[in-house]
Amino acid sequence: MFEADVLVETIYEASVVPEHWPDVLRRIAEYSGCKGGMLVANPHRPDFRWVASENLVAPMTAYARDGWATRNPKPGRLAGLRHPGFVCDSDLFNLQELENEPIYVELSRPHGFWFSVGTMITVPTGDLLVFDIQRADGRPPIEREAVARLDDVRPHLARAALIAARLGLERARAMTATLNGLGLPGAAFGHDGRVLASNPLLDQLPAQFVPRAFGHLALADPAANALLQEALQRVAVRGPVEGVMSFPVPAVDDHPALIAHVLPVRRTAHDLFTGAVALLAATPLSAPQALSEGLLSGLFDLTPAEARVARAVIEGQSVTDYARTVGLSPETTRTQLKSVFAKTGTRRQGELVALLAGKALPPDAQGV
Repeated sequence: MFEADVLVETIYEASVVPEHWPDVLRRIAEYSGCKGGMLVANPHRPDFRWVASENLVAPMTAYARDGWATRNPKPGRLAGLRHPGFVCDSDLFNLQELENEPIYVELSRPHGFWFSVGTMITVPTGDLLVFDIQRADGRPPIEREAVARLDDVRPHLARAALIAARLGLERARAMTATLNGLGLPGAAFGHDGRVLASNPLLDQLPAQFVPRAFGHLALADPAANALLQEALQRVAVRGPVEGVMSFPVPAVDDHPALIAHVLPVRRTAHDLFTGAVALLAATPLSAPQALSEGLLSGLFDLTPAEARVARAVIEGQSVTDYARTVGLSPETTRTQLKSVFAKTGTRRQGELVALLAGKALPPDAQGV
């Protein structure tokens, strides 16, 4: 079997098994007389993802750690060319720039790399992918013959990216279908906040879950929507998930109140292509008398102490009476209650009780 045929086979294998991408990038580099290769998803975003051949892991780790994404002019110039093929450094920079550009002087060359060739591919999910193949320092610039060889395999890279992205969408649809089978309205979101999939139960609630332009989704209640958008932004950056991740959605007309839960969807390190990064699941809100402390804690991410004070408010106890009952100072109890308000998107005891009773917020509470 010819070398190109073997390479194409491994490219398609990586579209299904993302752990194969480092080896594929190594093979692509060798195929073009280079030393290593990398694949970067959404290089313009602070939460870009990457995978690289083994010999490029160290420089790419430094690239991500030291904030080079905001200083690297290559992706912007590459996008500006709009060239449907691989592009050499000399197509992006003049000789003086190549000698002095910090990305080369401070990062690439100290790690043993120099000239490179790259291409940009956009997939239907909206992901922007950059394949960057680098030659060892001390070697001559990449020849046009090598670029032509890479252009021959570029269509296969594009199709493999499309397959991987479609698989990610299918996984998102499967997650929302599972929620539908459990009787829960649900939607899966990509890194940019767009809805990748939603189930019929959620689609039947347009008065509460409002479709927006460009595939986005909003909650009709401004306070709840603010909490939803903030939660999606926290999940998208893949850092520690903190803050409110569960919050009430007020009743509208004949549709009962719900609790919306935003759940992070973790992916493997090599899975660069957009699947869901967050899953929204909505659960019907029981009558306030049925809300135990354990359920309150689970629904709203409350601590045990916060759940107890929330339960006391639902039962109609005053802060002073509750504090006296449990042996706390009123100040401590008020601090706990303020935390409950923050996590439920309310400001006063009456609003909290109204939400837990499945009623809409009063007009002056909108936009909290």
